[in-house]
Amino acid sequence: MSLPGGYPVDARIVTREIQLGPLSGISCTPPDAHGVLFHMHGGGFRLGSPARSQPFAATLAARLGCTVILPAYPLAPENPFPAALAGLRKALASVQADGPLVIGGDSAGGNLAVGLCLLGAAADALFLISPWLDLRVVSDGYDRSAATDRLFSRAMAIEARDMYLQGHPADDLLASPLLAPLDALPDSFVLAGGVEVLLDDSLAFAARLAAAGVDVECRIVPDMQHVAPTFGPDWPGAAAGLEAGIQFLKRQFARR
Repeated sequence: MSLPGGYPVDARIVTREIQLGPLSGISCTPPDAHGVLFHMHGGGFRLGSPARSQPFAATLAARLGCTVILPAYPLAPENPFPAALAGLRKALASVQADGPLVIGGDSAGGNLAVGLCLLGAAADALFLISPWLDLRVVSDGYDRSAATDRLFSRAMAIEARDMYLQGHPADDLLASPLLAPLDALPDSFVLAGGVEVLLDDSLAFAARLAAAGVDVECRIVPDMQHVAPTFGPDWPGAAAGLEAGIQFLKRQFARR
């Protein structure tokens, strides 16, 4: 599938390669940056890179005035569960945030973002785009949205899950954080598209956060495809989803 136009380049944003403990990564920094968004890319735990997500990260950095860090976490199948979480935990420990720290992720990266919080990461907020939170792959959404989700499917989910877990139980709370106790999580934002197979999981996660007493904002954009805001503003629903996320993040980074 061809990709519509991506995000424009903002000359004010300084992008550089960085070292994050045992991991490498990319940082996107605006002038007078305040706060850090530590964001994990998607790709089913086996694909993706900070370089692919850099235009999206630079756009967030420009709109929010924060530094956005994209870690290059270990990918499956060479690095099965829980290698990515272990590496990211050490990488995050090396980050010094001058201001609030938000942990974010899209798709599989959203799974890892929640996992870091469950492991005790001291985040001020959690920012999730089309998060993949239940590796059991049991949601009715896989069937209901099979014809409308252009990027993800049950077959893809099972293949990616098996490459990542390699026999480890899918109901492990760090593999499927939808099942975990959520009361210790910070203020959270959950964005999903109305035509994607992971919609039900996002709704269930938001409901469980609210039941646990967590301040959660859940936004569903009817025509948005899976992780569309990470690709560019021309994707259906991407601009609306991005704007909702930015308003949430602005409130987090306004904290002093």
